[in-house]
Amino acid sequence: MRALRKVKEGEGATFVDIPIPEIGEHDLLVRVKATAMCKSDVEVFEWSPLVAAAKYKLPFTLGHEFAGEVEAVGSLVKSFKPGDRVAGETHIPCGTCYECRTDNQHICSNNMGVLGRNVDGSFAEYIRLPEISAIKLPDDADFVQMSLLEPLGTALHGLQKAQVSGKYVAILGVGTIGLMACELAKALGAVKVISLDINEHRLAYSLKVGADVAVNGMKEDIVAVARRETEGRGVDCVVDFTGSGRVINQAIDALATAGTLVHVGMVGAELTIPNYMYRVVYRELKITGLFGRHMFKTWELMMTLLRNKKIDLSAYVGAVAPLADYKEALEKFNDLNGRAIMIP
Repeated sequence: MRALRKVKEGEGATFVDIPIPEIGEHDLLVRVKATAMCKSDVEVFEWSPLVAAAKYKLPFTLGHEFAGEVEAVGSLVKSFKPGDRVAGETHIPCGTCYECRTDNQHICSNNMGVLGRNVDGSFAEYIRLPEISAIKLPDDADFVQMSLLEPLGTALHGLQKAQVSGKYVAILGVGTIGLMACELAKALGAVKVISLDINEHRLAYSLKVGADVAVNGMKEDIVAVARRETEGRGVDCVVDFTGSGRVINQAIDALATAGTLVHVGMVGAELTIPNYMYRVVYRELKITGLFGRHMFKTWELMMTLLRNKKIDLSAYVGAVAPLADYKEALEKFNDLNGRAIMIP
């Protein structure tokens, strides 16, 4: 089969022919029908300092956002059969460590597998997917839209941690996941949603999908806007998708007393928060992070929202093209109001 592989350190990736994966007794063999390009895939392609520091073992197949059809199952698989439509959870937990036993499988501490990193990913015709990380889809599921479930789940998990119902919420960074967060925040009962970015095109799109106020961080002060939109109090929750130290420091000052900051974006440089005691501790702010989606509560809520038509995934399909055209998808990545979806 054809696969897009990272074969050496440095910028780039290579299309190669490799064998169709062999599956174990607990695995599914999935024919990938659609796979989306994520910012973290771009980071791997460019071999950013953050990726280089992880010291991943090469080679591996890129990609982790996908949907497909089961072609074969291992002898001990109980919940899936050939012909089922599935999406995949990026994280592959061990199932036995303390985190897995206490309902935190997504942050498994026992050498957790991560698709497109230490486990071959979805930029290929087939993928081996452990049953524990497979999500069953409806029989009529649209593969292109369902390839976006993983980023949708990340946005949802961030909002779950922020507890946005009845709150004033700021979404910082409106790439695909940030845009999804704008729509989801309203679906979850947020009173007002403020979006921030420096891309005018994406800011305008955020207003279409759920934001009430859009702020260009190069032209307006998010702290001043947050105060203005909340009668001087500040927002209750900030979900940051930028990973920018400057933006995160602004977010702290935009929060109301006892507010919550959720880190989602990858922080690629050391983060410094001056006057931490006065700005964070004495104001009793809550600062937390997340890594992916909460297995399996996030997935269950996400599927419920989709069944009830609370979110429209078609809004986040930025482009559809063959996987062979991945270089064009890379070039367009920052200009799309959604993901580039590739068909192997």
